[in-house]
Amino acid sequence: MDGVNHAEYLEGTHLLTAGSSGAWCFRPTRTRDDVARTADEPPLLRPQTGPPLLLAHPGGGTTPIDVDGVVVAADFDERSVRLGVEQAPWSRIYRETPTSAGYVLQQSKSWIHVPLDTERTHIGLDDHPRSHADGAWHTSEYADTTYNELHRRKRAIGDGVRWHWGMTGRHGGVLLVKAFRGGSSTPVREIELPGVQASEGTAHGDQLWLLVRSVDGSSSTRHFVRLSTDTAKSEVETAIDDLDITGYCRAVAPEPADHASYVRYCVRRLDGWQFSPLMHDVRAEFIGDWPHGRLHISFTHDDYEGLTLVTRLNLYDEQGQRLDDVTRYVPTELMEQADTRAYPDRSHAVGGVLYL
Repeated sequence: MDGVNHAEYLEGTHLLTAGSSGAWCFRPTRTRDDVARTADEPPLLRPQTGPPLLLAHPGGGTTPIDVDGVVVAADFDERSVRLGVEQAPWSRIYRETPTSAGYVLQQSKSWIHVPLDTERTHIGLDDHPRSHADGAWHTSEYADTTYNELHRRKRAIGDGVRWHWGMTGRHGGVLLVKAFRGGSSTPVREIELPGVQASEGTAHGDQLWLLVRSVDGSSSTRHFVRLSTDTAKSEVETAIDDLDITGYCRAVAPEPADHASYVRYCVRRLDGWQFSPLMHDVRAEFIGDWPHGRLHISFTHDDYEGLTLVTRLNLYDEQGQRLDDVTRYVPTELMEQADTRAYPDRSHAVGGVLYL
C-alpha cells in the first residue's frame, strides 16, 4: 500500500515463489528431442543463458544458484521449492516414427525438494530430499486453462492453508473452492459458488480473496469475494469499479525501481571478462545518474601500450526507456574492435586515456 519498497532486475527469469530467504526466480531450460545415430552417443549440451535459479534477497541484491544436472521444471509449496532435474545415468531408445528415426535420449529424472529458507548457492543432487520422477515433466499449472479449472489447479497459499479452486465442469457448472491445512489431503472447508468464474485469487491467514465475474455474461461487473475456513458462506467485498486506491499511491519514482539492480547485473556480466586475447584488465563501472549515466568499460590492449581504452555505453534512451540488454551484443562488438584495432588514433588520448 505504500508504493514500491524495493525492486530487483530478474535477468530473464520469472518469479516462482518467496520465503524467508527471499524471492525465488526460475529460468526454464529449452527442451527438445535429442536423437542420435548410435545408442552410445553422449547427450547434446543444452543452451543455458544463465543460472536456472536466482534468489532475490529481502535486503537487496540477487544470488544466482547453480544446480547439478539440468533443471527443466520447478514447482513450490508452503515449505519448499521443488526442482525437476534431469541427470545421469542416461540411455537411448530406438525410435522410427513419427519423427526422424534414431536413438532418443532418456535421462534419469528427479524432484529435488529445497527448503525456502536455504542459504546454499550450489545445490547438489544429494544435498536435499529427492524423489524419483517418471514420464513427461509437469507442474501444478498447465497452459490449458480449462484443465486448470476442471481439476481445480488454481491456487493461493495463506498461513498454513492451501486454497484450490476451479469449475466442476469443463463448460461451466459451479465454482468449487477447497481449503487444505498442513500436509493433509482432506479439505478443512469446501465452498460452492454458483454462477461465477474466478480469474485471480490471493490468500492471507485463513482467508481467501477471489476476483469473480458472472458465468452467463449478463453482467461485466467483477467483484472481490472473501472466503474463510471458518464458514461455508462467502462475503462480497466490493465491485472493482468502486475501488479507489488513489490515497495509497505514490508519485512515479524519478528512476525505474530496478535501475540499481539492472546496473549491478550489467557490471557483473561484463566486469573482468577478457573479450579478446589482445585485451586485459577489463573493468566495468556505471558513471553518472539515470537516465544519462553510461556504462564505462575500460581495458588495456597489447598494441596500445601505456594507454587505458574506455568504451562508454548508454543503458537508456533520451526518454529514460531501457535500451537492448548491452550484455548480449557488446561482447561481440568489443572483440571485433580489439581484433581489428578499430580505435581512434593514439593522439586523441587525454591523460593516458583513449575514449572510443
